[in-house]
Amino acid sequence: MKKILLTSVVALALSVTSVSAYELKSNMQLLNAELREVQQGFITSDKDGVKSAIERFAKHANELLGNKEKFEKMLPANKKHKSNEAVMSAQIIAHNVQIILDAVENKYNQSGKLRREESQRAYTYIEHACFRCHNIVRDEN
Repeated sequence: MKKILLTSVVALALSVTSVSAYELKSNMQLLNAELREVQQGFITSDKDGVKSAIERFAKHANELLGNKEKFEKMLPANKKHKSNEAVMSAQIIAHNVQIILDAVENKYNQSGKLRREESQRAYTYIEHACFRCHNIVRDEN
């Protein structure tokens, strides 16, 4: 009886970890798809598409990365301390999303060329924040 109970507890623990890992992976895939939509909007000069995609991306990025405790639950036990990196990435992403939105809305009355360059640079900073977090969280230590 004890053996069955122990096996059940271990199976339950593994399934919870698997569900968390799946949830993290599916969320990251969603963010990646939304970032690709932003990039496509830049390529096709679709301001409305960029605005719509970056707003969705920002909302989902903040929901996933901006809450340390929630993100921590999705990480394996030996990496929970790295959840701070996700929060920092969420802050970097939010700042650069605002730069993109300001450029799309021409908030500072800049030339089209300057707005495109600034918003595209902000997009690359968002990518860098994503890669930096991935590299740190995936690190062995």
